[in-house]
Amino acid sequence: MRLFGRRDRKNASSTEGGDKLSRWRKGLNRTKASFAGFLQFISTGEAELGEAFYEELEDALILADVSAALAGKTVAWLRKEAGVRGVTRAEDARQLLKQKLAEMLATREPKPLVAGDRLSVVLFAGVNGTGKTTMLVKIARLLQDEGMSVVAAAADTFRAAAVEQLSIWGERAGFPVITGAQGADPASVVYNTIEHALAHGKHAVLIDTAGRMQTKSALMAELSKISRAARKVVAKRGEEPEEKLHEFNLLVLDATTGQNAISQAKLFSEAISLHGLALNKIDGTAKGGVIFPVVATAQVPVMFLGVGEDMDDIVEFDAAEFATTLLGND
Repeated sequence: MRLFGRRDRKNASSTEGGDKLSRWRKGLNRTKASFAGFLQFISTGEAELGEAFYEELEDALILADVSAALAGKTVAWLRKEAGVRGVTRAEDARQLLKQKLAEMLATREPKPLVAGDRLSVVLFAGVNGTGKTTMLVKIARLLQDEGMSVVAAAADTFRAAAVEQLSIWGERAGFPVITGAQGADPASVVYNTIEHALAHGKHAVLIDTAGRMQTKSALMAELSKISRAARKVVAKRGEEPEEKLHEFNLLVLDATTGQNAISQAKLFSEAISLHGLALNKIDGTAKGGVIFPVVATAQVPVMFLGVGEDMDDIVEFDAAEFATTLLGND
């Protein structure tokens, strides 16, 4: 099981595959529009590669918020690769580009989000407003669909509205939410949640954290304390944390913030050990190309895309599918 057994689900159906494809198109429709001029050039322009092709490509990448520097490097790579391989047709160059874009997003084999033999503890990090809570609920739903039981920790104790929102979603989705008094130590809420999970045989604990820390030192201190709280519960039971817990730190970013998401990725990757990324609201922006510099900055793979407000509006990320959706199948 890499994530949730997505590649070998026993009950997968053609309908499910169609729904996933529909969500991909919905999520990337606006960003794909940034490549409209480039794709039109390929279909109606000259068959041979030329300067116009590379100019159209670089413009499309920059328009999608890939960043000027990374766009320039990508185009330079394609020029060189096309020359080495003797590629002269625009269509063939597009296929090379698809492979390159997919490779840029597949930084390494992703660590599994959950482990069946241990209690999985997933910490959702990110600044306020990125949609951490809704992403938590969507992932909880995916886990439940795989037959896993989950419990959530409302560790953003500084905002009563955050605790209330998570509690409401938990009730709708059918999973318990452990809360504390407003202003309580977030680590204490996590401690109680881990105790609950172990006592009730839960598969996963999902931790909603505060996003108000503005300095790396404060962020590190708060999130490290939360991690230690989980380990203390296990140690108290006379067990080894490494053998009992599977920990995963997921950074949630808002794709609509564009280049600001890159600075957030830099801050969090320097403050804590990140294992994966989730991009929310990608359906609401034409600049979904920001995913490329974000991955280059954080050096961890994208795991999920949020493509709407409903609990089912989420797709497990696939780098090759992302590149194909942007550049077309033709």
